[in-house]
Order: sequence, then C-alpha cells, then structure tokens
Amino acid sequence: MSKFERSCLCVHGHFSQPPRGNPLESPPGQVVEPEAAPFQNWNERITATSYRPNAERGNFSFISYSFSEALVKWLEVNAHDVYETIVNADREAYATQAPAGNALATAYNHIILPLARKRDKRTQVFWGVSAFEERFGRQPLGFWLPELAVDLETLRLLREAGIQYTVLAAKQIQDWSPGAGAGPFNVALGNGATMAVFVRNDELSAQISFNIHNLGGAGRWVDQVLGPARKNIGPLVLLATAGETFGHHFAGEEEFLYWLVKYEASRAGYQITTLDQYFVQHPPTQTVQIRELTSWGNYEGLTQWLTGFADAHQDTTWKGALRRALDNAASEVDRVYEELVRSYGVDPWELRDRYAPVIVGTVDADDFISEHIPKISIGHRQQLKQLFLAERLAQRMYNSYTFTDNRLDSRQPRYAVACAAAALTLAQQASGQDLNDRFPLDMAVVRSANSPVSGTDILHSVLEEFQLDLLKR
Repeated sequence: MSKFERSCLCVHGHFSQPPRGNPLESPPGQVVEPEAAPFQNWNERITATSYRPNAERGNFSFISYSFSEALVKWLEVNAHDVYETIVNADREAYATQAPAGNALATAYNHIILPLARKRDKRTQVFWGVSAFEERFGRQPLGFWLPELAVDLETLRLLREAGIQYTVLAAKQIQDWSPGAGAGPFNVALGNGATMAVFVRNDELSAQISFNIHNLGGAGRWVDQVLGPARKNIGPLVLLATAGETFGHHFAGEEEFLYWLVKYEASRAGYQITTLDQYFVQHPPTQTVQIRELTSWGNYEGLTQWLTGFADAHQDTTWKGALRRALDNAASEVDRVYEELVRSYGVDPWELRDRYAPVIVGTVDADDFISEHIPKISIGHRQQLKQLFLAERLAQRMYNSYTFTDNRLDSRQPRYAVACAAAALTLAQQASGQDLNDRFPLDMAVVRSANSPVSGTDILHSVLEEFQLDLLKR
C-alpha cells in the first residue's frame, strides 16, 4: 500500500475549564459570573456554544478528546445529556475497537506536571487514571499532558501507571522533520524503558486554533491546504487544539469540525482515525528525543506557570511569589498529614495515591481508612479525613489556570489562595498546631504593578467569604 493510499487524519480536542466556586463545596455550587451573560456563568455559556453543539453534531464519535476533571464533573451534574454523549462516544468505540476508544486521561487537577514534586506528579497521574477508569469503564491507553508540558520524569510516571502514549507538539521534539508525520514514536526513558508519543502538526493545528474563521470552511481548507499536504507530512496527520476552538472561541465552528471529519477529509483521501485506534494498529518503531520543560505555548522553561516574566509591556513576576506561597502552604499541610500517617507505619504518599476510589465516589472514606489503617483511633480517623480533604485542596491550588491569566486580580489566583487557606485551616483544626504564621507573610509579597489588589487583600477576602478561621488562633 502506498503512502498516499494510507494517509490518516486524527483531530484531538482537549476540553478544559478552571475549577470555580467554593473550594469546600462538593460538588461546587453554581457560580454567578456577570461577564458570561446572558448565561449565569462561563460553564453554562461554553456548554451552549461548544460542548452541546459538538455533542449534538456527533463530533465526539469521530475525534480523540480529553476533558479536565473539573469540567467533566460539572457537565455530569449540570448538562447530563451532553456528558452522556461524551462518555458513550468512547464506550461505543471501545465496543468495536477494544482496547481502543476515543478518550484520553489527563492529570486529575490539570496541573503543570513538570513543575510539581515527584510525589505530586504521581498522585496526579494515579488520580487521573482512576477517574478515567471510573468514568469510561476501561483503562486509558493515552494521557493528555496539561499544556503539553513535559519532562522525562513525568513520562516515566505515566509508564509506571500503565499509560502507553501521550501527545506533544512538533516543536517539543529535537531535530524535528516536518515530513516525519505524527508517529507514534518512542522516547527512551532509561534502563530500556520507553514511552510512545504522537506529534501534532504545529502549522496545521495553529491554522485551526487561531485562524479557523478565515479558512473559508472545511471544504475549501481541505482543497487548498490539507489535501495537497498529504505528499509531505507522513502517513498520519495529527491536528491537536483546545476543544473550545470549535464553537466557543470561534462561534459556529463546530460545523467546520463536523464537515472536516464527516465528509471533506475522506473526500481528499484521508481516513479518519483516533489516537487509540492508530496506536493499536501502528506500534512505534522509531525513537525521538524530547525538549524537556517545554509546552505547546511559547514559554521557555515553563516560565508562564513558574516564575512569570518581566518585559517592557508587563510584569507577571507575582506568579513566582504566589507559587512560593502555595509551595510553603502545601509543605505545611503535607508535614501534618505525614506525621499522622507515619505514626501508624504507613507510607503517606502511597496512601494518598490509593485514596482515588474515595475521590471518585466508589469507596466510603471511613471504609478506606479502616482497610488501610485498621488500628487507627477514633480521634485520628476524624483527623485523617480532614487531612485527606486538605491534601485534595493543596493539589487543586496548582491547577494550570492559577497561572494562566496575567492579572493577579483575576478569578483563578484567588481560587488558588482560597484552596490554600482552606487546606491550612483544615490541617490546623486536625492537628491543633498553629499554621497561620507563614502564609500571611508569603502572601504579603505577592504584588503586581498591574493590579490594585495585593496578595494580602486576596487572602483576607477569601477568609471572609468562605468563613475560614486560619488567622483566628
């Protein structure tokens, strides 16, 4: 079979929204966001403009996709018909193509994995895989890295969790040749281990991501660009973008996706496939090297989410100060949790990983504790339940959206501070230790020249709104 005859096209959409609302409410209540009018909040608005239209058009049956846990949980409760369409698209694919489906797992709290401590990376991967298995009823083959942020340690942990492949941008591959296609390729992890990666076509994906309104529709784009490109871009073309491109970022463009995957690509000689399906049929045979601490954005060293940056136009170095404050808060929570669990001779981080069934709702917290620490006292049992919640909040504060917006006074930094303050409050209540000295000092240096609101202002605001007594000892 010639290269021309076996050309395949895969479109992957990563759908995500930041967590919103009261971090201590489960599930979180409906948030009012006036700028989302005429809808109550952005989740409702984006459901109406993107998630529901794509579901109604049947697009999830033809593409690969991944959903952040915060978003898919919201859909399950608030737009259940859309949620069912998303889940059923994967289950129907799996029923005929097992072990392949349409969906990929992702980090549970959508954190930038290379910037996390190893034990937190492992927890995020383990919880993400567990949530996927509960939701879709199967083991995931693939895993979407938030922002495609990558390092070798993260890939090793994916392999440890049973993941078989992930996705990267072409610019994240050393010495990349555009004609190499999407793979899959192997990445050497040391000691003979490998992780497979698919490589998206950056140029074509960017056209879809940022210029879809000006492409003249799917048919014209296929005729002018995608069809002629078959001669030069390998047997598989991978387009990967934010799923909200189709209908939210660009109104009505769920129709572009529909016509592309349902008619126009096949008219030009492409076979529509999913990442899972292609991976099962075409195991990797070549090896590539990745560029560590990179993402699909233009942020050298992941500075967008690590330190921020300063240039002639703006100063976002408040991000580095906020991350330091969150790191210190997490360390305090971890110390209290670790002291309690180790007093029973149990590995606290393995226990945290294994807490996933409680998080996804298949096991009761008391039953879990009884199984893993059968001799725990009644008082310590209640403390541990509080500390598990504190650990969950400490993970949640690192959501990538905390550092995506360049304004300190935007919603997501505030949400992260609320998570940190709530986690510290719970740990303080559980342990009886005074944990209120470090965090206020750290927040005092979180300042931005572009915002009238300081870190101290944010901290006192969330303490009042969510009735947290962190500073009342």
